[in-house]
Amino acid sequence: MKDNISQLIEKYLDGTITPAEEKTLMDWYQHRNQTDAEWPSDTVDEEETVRLRMLMRLHQQMEAPVAAPKTPGRILYYLSAAASVIVILGIAAYFIYPRLHPAPKPAAIAQATNDIGPGSNKAILTLDNGDKVVLEDAKNGVISQQGNAAVNKTDSANLLYNNVAGQGTTAVVYNTISTPYGGQYQVTLQDGTKVWLNAGSSLRFPTTFPGSERQVQLSGEAYFEVAKDKTKPFLVTVNTTSDRSMTVQVLGTHFNINAYPDEQHHITTLLEGSVKVNYDHTNLLLVPGKEAILHKISGKMDIKEADTEEAVAWKNGYFLFNNDKIENVMRQISRWYNVEVTYQGDVSKKAIGGSLSRYKNVSEILRMLELTGAVHFKTEGRRITVMP
Repeated sequence: MKDNISQLIEKYLDGTITPAEEKTLMDWYQHRNQTDAEWPSDTVDEEETVRLRMLMRLHQQMEAPVAAPKTPGRILYYLSAAASVIVILGIAAYFIYPRLHPAPKPAAIAQATNDIGPGSNKAILTLDNGDKVVLEDAKNGVISQQGNAAVNKTDSANLLYNNVAGQGTTAVVYNTISTPYGGQYQVTLQDGTKVWLNAGSSLRFPTTFPGSERQVQLSGEAYFEVAKDKTKPFLVTVNTTSDRSMTVQVLGTHFNINAYPDEQHHITTLLEGSVKVNYDHTNLLLVPGKEAILHKISGKMDIKEADTEEAVAWKNGYFLFNNDKIENVMRQISRWYNVEVTYQGDVSKKAIGGSLSRYKNVSEILRMLELTGAVHFKTEGRRITVMP
């Protein structure tokens, strides 16, 4: 079978394949994406070429709407909707989220070109006295002692706050960790709560939690795994306007908050446990698989079914789009690659679906988006222009 497929691939590349042989090859390709069968080609270049051609061929063949699969790397579809063109990406293995979750290495990825590499583990820690620590430059080990806690950098992507016995400090000491565009970081708070920060985000928190509650302030996006403590609720406060804020209250649970200032909605997605979301005298109780959406302009808040995989895709190393408007797609790309995005022409009716690894150079991401035919790009330095 492997030798036969290799022959069909060669015929596919040189244009001599018959319709019956092409159907056999397409059937094998779709079956392979479901079973992870071995690719018979000897070269990466040939594999990529065949995959991209098959991708576009399958797009042309599939006319009926189908539900988009949630696993990165599956062949999806291309269709027209009444109000917009919905373009679904089928991602070739060369482009999809690496199955072994390798750590991003932007310097190695982009060193041979002027390309823009992906984001990496970097953040700034602001101490209680205003001093700032650039975490990617700091050595592993104890960075500082803040109140009754020692701040430890455990590796290139993690901070850990530990109690320091015998200090007797009663004053509450606050730190802030901030990720720039093109950065991400993880911090374990003194109570054992783990927080992952996406690019362009910040978290202000006390170094210990001596009172009756555990309260932190978030801007941007973060995923929380809150340590259970029935006697001391955990509260996340997000500023929505100059005089209003949204509060998420939990005892111990896993959830994601997307609260970027430039987004029209603040979204709290629950994966495990339960949370209560409060805004302007409205209280919503979430169960796993649901999300609370705060509409910032109207001030209204509602609950809907959540795509939990999409909500935490950033944490797991890939972009996952579910018929997202191109502007939303490009805001995510802008934050992760630290690029400026401008628009030339009307792309407001274009939407994208599918998955892409966050560990590829930006040129590869843009190339896959262009293959859909929905949009085109012009890159000048760190500025990307989006065109129909």
